[in-house]
Amino acid sequence: MQDRTIDNALLALRKQGGQQGKLAEVLLDMREVQLPAFYQDRPFRRGDTQRLILAALAEGPKTNSELGRLVQASRPDIAHKAAANRTYQCLLRLEARGRVRRDGRVWLAP
Repeated sequence: MQDRTIDNALLALRKQGGQQGKLAEVLLDMREVQLPAFYQDRPFRRGDTQRLILAALAEGPKTNSELGRLVQASRPDIAHKAAANRTYQCLLRLEARGRVRRDGRVWLAP
């Protein structure tokens, strides 16, 4: 557990850049830590996807792909497939709570 904490601290330091970031990168290399391919500049905050989907469904029924395109439009740094998957998982959670319902391939706000 302690190793992962150290690795995460070094990754955060590397992300900040500068001289400390270069040093952190060397230490990560020495520890043989796999560096992430990219960093998200603005990660989704909790509930952002739900709010976006519920607002879109308030305007009228939409398919999963239409909602996925809305999510991707708000966050162009994520891929289309990732946006569609995020949307579908969010819709399933909302459906389980009774906040949305499905009618064939179309999602509706009750």
